[in-house]
Amino acid sequence: MINPFVLLVADLLDRTFGELPENMHPVVMIGNIIYKIQKIIPSSNSKNPKMDLIKGIILNLSVIFILLIIVSIVDYLLNFLPSFLKLVGQSIVISTVIGHKSLIEFSKSPLEYLKNNDFENARKSVQHIVSRKTAELDESHIISAGIESASENITDSIIAPLFYTIFFGIYGAVIYRAINTMDAMLGYKNEKYNYYGRFSAYLDDIANFIPSRIAGLILAISAPFYGGSILKGLKGYFYQGNKTPSPNSGYTMAVLANSLDMQLEKIGYYKLGQGEITLKKGYQSLKAIDCTTFGFLIIYGLIYGILFMK
Repeated sequence: MINPFVLLVADLLDRTFGELPENMHPVVMIGNIIYKIQKIIPSSNSKNPKMDLIKGIILNLSVIFILLIIVSIVDYLLNFLPSFLKLVGQSIVISTVIGHKSLIEFSKSPLEYLKNNDFENARKSVQHIVSRKTAELDESHIISAGIESASENITDSIIAPLFYTIFFGIYGAVIYRAINTMDAMLGYKNEKYNYYGRFSAYLDDIANFIPSRIAGLILAISAPFYGGSILKGLKGYFYQGNKTPSPNSGYTMAVLANSLDMQLEKIGYYKLGQGEITLKKGYQSLKAIDCTTFGFLIIYGLIYGILFMK
């Protein structure tokens, strides 16, 4: 298990400085690797489903193998540093695959436009973080879409990479981000990716299974710090966490909806919680991201202290 100092510094670095420039960003590098392998073993556009499934599996395993080699080299070089500098180096690597600051910024953008009654830009802004059509969304559904994305991505952007770092160090952080990126690029149910990207989607579902449920519980426990109710949040977790098409994203969404007494709705798919959705609750949801993240770090620090500190 990794030193909690590494996780804390990694998150603080990302929360303070945000994303690296594109030409230096590991996620961009991962995306380029995926793109190049797609060129070598392209999809048949569902004309040959079995072969597409095999190609998709080969693509995923190839990306993971390449990244394991790269991370092994980085880890080898870090071992030459003094102990403290090695920990700092690990923190810097991990910070590059966390999206704490960017998640806050993207989720805050539509709220800021709505605060100024700029509905057109609010819809455009929220379109960047959700897959649904936003042109006809009213104010409450714009806020709902933003909050849904923010709460769902607490897992993908922050808790899951930190979780895998605990057990596998920088290998866990980078490989998790690769799995998540492959799902984001390939995990679509369309002609090109229906079979080709299916393994990517399954792998992402498996990788997020435990972290999503941990994130949901911590989101509920930390509810008073962002103005919510622990009991209502836990009720949402246990009774509505499995009410979304995704096997994982519903837990954090249901907790946030119920703890803040608001209804999150993706029209035609699901409704979570009850109550009016307002700008104030939108901003409380942003605060919930920080509360969940630091709650996770504190809980892990305590567990680590009990297990390893003498």
